[in-house]
Amino acid sequence: MTSTIDNWQPRIRVLTVIVIAALLAGLGVWNEITTWQRLVLSSNNRLLETARAIGLHTDDVFALAEQPLAQLALKAQIVRQDQRPEAALLEDMQSLRRSSTFLNEIIYIQADGTVSHSRPDAMATTAELSLEEYSGFHRSHASTDTHIGTAVRSKSAKDWLLPVSRRIDAPDGSFAGVLLATIRLDHFARFIESFDLRGDTAFYLVHSEGGVLLRYPFWARSVEADLGDREFFQDQGPAKQQGNHEYRLQSGESRLSGYYYSPDTRVTAIVTRSKSALFHNWVTRSKYPWACLIAAYVVGLGITFRWLRQIRLREIGDRKVAAREAELRLIANASSDVIEKHSMAGLREYVSPAAAILFEQAPETLIGTNVTDGQDEATRTAWRSAQLRLQSGSLAETILAQRQRADGSVIWLESVLSCVRSENGAPADGIVVVTRDVTRQETAKRELDTLAVTDELTGLFNKRYFSQHLQTVLSESPGAPVSLLLLDLDRFKQFNDTYGHLPGDNCLRDVANAIRSALPESGAVAARFGGEEMAVLLPGFGQAASLLLAEQLRRAVEALKIAHEANAPSGIVTISIGLCVLPKGHSETSETLIVSADQALYEAKSQGRNRIALSAVPAPPLKQFAAV
Repeated sequence: MTSTIDNWQPRIRVLTVIVIAALLAGLGVWNEITTWQRLVLSSNNRLLETARAIGLHTDDVFALAEQPLAQLALKAQIVRQDQRPEAALLEDMQSLRRSSTFLNEIIYIQADGTVSHSRPDAMATTAELSLEEYSGFHRSHASTDTHIGTAVRSKSAKDWLLPVSRRIDAPDGSFAGVLLATIRLDHFARFIESFDLRGDTAFYLVHSEGGVLLRYPFWARSVEADLGDREFFQDQGPAKQQGNHEYRLQSGESRLSGYYYSPDTRVTAIVTRSKSALFHNWVTRSKYPWACLIAAYVVGLGITFRWLRQIRLREIGDRKVAAREAELRLIANASSDVIEKHSMAGLREYVSPAAAILFEQAPETLIGTNVTDGQDEATRTAWRSAQLRLQSGSLAETILAQRQRADGSVIWLESVLSCVRSENGAPADGIVVVTRDVTRQETAKRELDTLAVTDELTGLFNKRYFSQHLQTVLSESPGAPVSLLLLDLDRFKQFNDTYGHLPGDNCLRDVANAIRSALPESGAVAARFGGEEMAVLLPGFGQAASLLLAEQLRRAVEALKIAHEANAPSGIVTISIGLCVLPKGHSETSETLIVSADQALYEAKSQGRNRIALSAVPAPPLKQFAAV
C-alpha cells in the first residue's frame, strides 16, 4: 500500500502544478480583460466629465458675452428712435469691451452698411470677419436670438476669435442693424489647459448647425481639422444631451470621446483621446501578471510538501483556533461595548462584562434570558423583524432603541446584529450582537434636525418648513377647512431706522414669543415668513374661530407696548393681519391660499394698519402696488 502511494506521488505533484498553472493563467487573462474594460470605462467617464465641465463653462462665457450685446441692442434702438448721437452708443461699446475679460471687439453694423468699432485697431484684428455675411444673415432671419459664428484667426494678432452676433430691430420690426462681438478663444485654451491633459487628447466645440467653433490644440490651417463622425455629434447631442461615443478617423485610428450638448447655446462640447494609447498602457501592464505562472509551479511544489504534513498542520491549526477564540473573548471582556452571542430564537448565550455598566445588570443574570424581555412593544417588534431578516439571509441588521436607566435618564443604544455562519454553507447557528451607547450622537442629530427647520432669530419655524407643512396639510386632508394668517409689523423699516437693528431683532423676538404664547396647541403652526412678516397656519379652523384668534394675536402684540414713535397714531409696535379661510370641501392650492392671505394683508395695510382683513377665495388678480 505504501509503495502504491509512493508511485502516485510524482504524478500528483505534476497534475497539481498543471492545474494550478492553468488556473493562474485563466485568472490572469480574466483579470487583464477586466482591467481593460475598467480602463475604457474610467476613460469614458473622465472624458464625459471633462466635456460636461467645458460645456457648462462655455454656457457661462456665452451668457457673459450675450449680456453686453443685449444692453447695446436696447441702447441702439433708443438711439435710433430718439435720433440721438451715436457717440453715446460707441462709448457704451468701448466701456463694455474694456470691462469684459472675454470680449476682443464689439462692432455695430447699421442697416446701410455703416460700421462702428469699439477699439481703434479693430480693422487689423477683425479684417478676417465677413461683416456682410453677418449683416445678410440677420437681415434674412427675424429672430433676435444670439447667433454664434465660426472661429477665425487674426492674421495680425495671430489670435483665434469666435464671433457672436445679434440682430437689432427698428420700432416697426424691420432690420435696423447687427451687433457683433468677438470672443478670444485663448480664454477657452487656458481653461482647457487646467485639466490633466494627455498628449493625444483633443477638444472640440461643435454647433448644432454643423460648424466647428473650436479645436484644441489649435491647428493653424483649420479649426475643423481631425474631427471624425461629426454627423453623430450633431444628431445625437441634442437627442441624448450627453454620453460617450467611439468612432474611427479616416486614418483608421479608433478614438474614445465624451460629449455634452447645451440646449441653451446648442453647442456640443467634445473631448476625445486615442484608444490605441489606452491599449498600449494595458499591454504594458499585462506583461507582469503572466510572470506569476512561473511562481505557480513553485507554489505547486509547496502544496505537495504541505500534503505530507497536512495532519500535523491541522493540529496546529486547531490550537490556533482555540487561541484565537480565547483572544476574542479577552477582547470582548475588555471592550466598553456590550458583546453578546444569541441563539436564533433570541436567547442570550454569552454577555460581555460591559453589560454591568450599559444595561445596569450583571452579565450572569442576563444569560439564558430573551433579548426582548422587558422591552416596549416597538422595540420587541424591531428585534423580531431583524431576527427574521437575518434568518432569511441578511448579513447584518441595526436596531436603534431607547433605554431608561435606574436614575430616570434615557439613553440611546445602537445594536448591530450579525449571523454566525459556518464555512460549509450550513444554516446560521447564532447571532452576534454588539451594543454601544450612541446618546451623544443621536442627541446631536436631533438638535441639528431641529435647527434645520427653525428660524434662528425668532425661534419660530422657518419658511421652508412652513411651505412643506402647508403642502402636507393640503395633500393629507384634501377638502378639510384650513386658515392662513399673514402678519406684518407696521412700519418696521422706520423702527429699524429709528432705534437700530439690534432693538429691531429684539422686537421681532418679543413679537414672535407673543404669537407663540397666544396660539392654541391643536395643530397651529407659526413661522417667520420673511423679514418682519410671519405666518400662522390653522388646520381645521373656520372663519369665526380664525377671526377670533387673529384678534387675540393682534391684541397680544399691542399689549407688549413696545415704543414705536414712527407708527402713528398708536406710537407702539402693532401688526396688520391678512386672513384667508378655505372652507370644507375646497379644492384650492397652497398658492391660492398664500396669494389670498397676502391680498388681505395688503387691504389691512391700506385701511390704516393695526387691523385684520379677510380675503375671498379665489383671490383677485395681483396688483402692482408700492410697499406700505
